[in-house]
Amino acid sequence: MSDASTSPDTAGAQNRGERLIVIANPRAGGGRAGANREAIERAASRAFAQVEVRWTEGPGHASELARKAAGEADIVAALGGDGTCSEVVNGLVPAGVPVNPKVVFTVIPFGTGGDLVRSLELPRPVERAFWLAGTGMTLPLDVGLIAWDDGTKRSFVNVAGIGANADVCRRANASNKRFGGTLTFLGAVLGALREFDARRVAWSWEGPDGAGEAELETFAAFCGNGHYCGAGMWIGKGGSMADGVFELTIVPQFPLMKALRLLPQVYNGRLGDHHEVRRIRVTSVRVGSEIPLEGDGEPLAAAPARISVVPRALQMRGGWLNPPRGGASSAR
Repeated sequence: MSDASTSPDTAGAQNRGERLIVIANPRAGGGRAGANREAIERAASRAFAQVEVRWTEGPGHASELARKAAGEADIVAALGGDGTCSEVVNGLVPAGVPVNPKVVFTVIPFGTGGDLVRSLELPRPVERAFWLAGTGMTLPLDVGLIAWDDGTKRSFVNVAGIGANADVCRRANASNKRFGGTLTFLGAVLGALREFDARRVAWSWEGPDGAGEAELETFAAFCGNGHYCGAGMWIGKGGSMADGVFELTIVPQFPLMKALRLLPQVYNGRLGDHHEVRRIRVTSVRVGSEIPLEGDGEPLAAAPARISVVPRALQMRGGWLNPPRGGASSAR
């Protein structure tokens, strides 16, 4: 970590009016977060006069800490990767209901994927991320809700994936991630292309273009609130986290060589332009058949389930220079 005291971006920019609680995952970044606890806490104190860093102790602990922090802080930040962000959001907005509608959520990036931070346009250097946590623009943004038929509910903030997406996340999370996010997820994608079989799925949806239903061969599907998943796959091109709508992309199973030729389109935002891929703007979608699910990069219980938008449910602070309207990130 660099010395923030010499950075022109952070010099003299301490936030004295808001209290920040950081929910930090010591295992983030391959354990680098835990190894740099003192430096992280110093960077937080340089940016905020009122700050506390609370370290997680295991799976699910971030949600517990965030739920408590929602009643104690003006800003709650997740320090870690997309999994840590998802746990914190589920603490702040459990089952789609905000614990405290006024609390602000932000991210201090320190993980493998980092897809949510691309949409929030946050920088990766820790010192600059803390500075933007204190000075960035705050907007009420949408949250997603997955509701299973047994009554279980889980919030997500970035992307819910269906089919091969869950297999990719399982593979990526099981790896040691020593080659970084992009190569880790690319290897997981190649494994899923070889081994995951498409399912016949009953879909039904509602949205700004009306209601619909279809039974479709489904290899993978993305229900995007944010723009990116899988360490840079651009699946929400043209969307917004503040429009009350998801971008739903349903992908059939292609022959392996054709799938490999199409793979660049997953990263350049053009996958939805392919004539065999279905792209639908939805406010609610029911996945009516048994198929694996994931939310924000974490494998979840399989469908059937309903995925819906909770409009502007969470105040989020990002690095935008202007309110975001969709499109490519201009993160600094």
